[in-house]
Order: sequence, then structure tokens, then C-alpha cells
Amino acid sequence: MWGDYDRRAMADSQEPNPVLEGSWLDWVNTNLGGPHDRAQRAAEAAKEAMVNGDGLDAAMAAATNRWVESGQGQKPFPEMTFWRLALRRGVVVYALFVAVAQLAWFVPLGWIAVVALTPLPLAAIVWHVYVAYRLSRHGMVAPGVLVGVTVKDSDGDLYVGTYRWHFHGPHLITQIGTPQDVLVLFDPAYPKDAVVINRSFSTSR
Repeated sequence: MWGDYDRRAMADSQEPNPVLEGSWLDWVNTNLGGPHDRAQRAAEAAKEAMVNGDGLDAAMAAATNRWVESGQGQKPFPEMTFWRLALRRGVVVYALFVAVAQLAWFVPLGWIAVVALTPLPLAAIVWHVYVAYRLSRHGMVAPGVLVGVTVKDSDGDLYVGTYRWHFHGPHLITQIGTPQDVLVLFDPAYPKDAVVINRSFSTSR
């Protein structure tokens, strides 16, 4: 069963916690999840860090890094496939915009509108297709924690969530909506091009 990070456990406190020290597998299962072999490897990484005297925060970071690395190459979610990622990044919208712009050829001086409206959307298509391909081939997932909510309009109907995820250091990503149970799909070489996967809506749940 997946769960959010224990926020007190992920805080910067340097005081040792005997419960966490003696039950790293329980901590991994609660905060990161399974399957068992993956959780076991993450727990072992945490224990190694504690034995080396690296401290509680370093042990949790080591567990998270090992957990993420153990899932490299796995695609357990339909949201990690190329076409789903391409749709998620709005490739169809940009493609439709480019297609509609071509209709301007049928009106006088329409070529001006085509030249003006085609390059940027076309470049966006290429970029988002490239990112979707990269994420589908090299993407890894890490648990995300909701750390902030921003209201984007005066009516208070549009909420943007900021999520923190850890892989050899903390990273942040924002998205419209504030689900609690999420994973962050990212390419380790380019962590800024990440996608939030809402597990509540995942067809693989």
C-alpha cells in the first residue's frame, strides 16, 4: 500500500528515532511502497547509511534513492507509455492548431497567417514528442509529497499544487490540481521535465 511521506520523518530533525532505526522495512512500505523485493533493497540502503553513521535524514534519502533506482526500466503504469505521455503534454492540441492554421492558404494572403501561426506550435510538437519519448524510455518514478497549494484565480476554483520528490536531492514540480497520492515520473538526466501521476485515477491501481 502506497502512502505519503511521513512529513515529520522527512523533516530536517537530526534526532535519532528508534522506531525508524529498528524498522526500516516498515518505513519503506508505509512511505514508499512495494513490491517486497524493491522495498527490501530500499530498507537495506537505509540500514547501511545508519551503520555508516550518516544520520537519519541520509538514511531516508538513501532508501528513497535505492527505491527509485530499483524501479528503473519498469513501466507498471499506462501513464508511462509514449502515447499517453504525448497526450498528457498536449501534443494533439498543438497539432490541431497547426492543422487549422493551414486553412488560411485558401484565403487571399493566407500564407502570411500560415507563416505566422505554424512555426511555434510545430516546434512545441517536436519538443513535447521528444520529452514524451525520453520519459517513456528512461523515465523513473518517485513518490511525491504535496508541499504547497496556490490559488490561481479570484474565485478560488483553480488550485495549483507544488510537489516535492527526492532523488539524490529534493526537486519540485507544480501542476493544476492537488491530489495527495501521487508519483512523479522523471528522467534522471533532465528532472525538470517531470510529470505527476495521480494514482487515484491510474487504471493500473
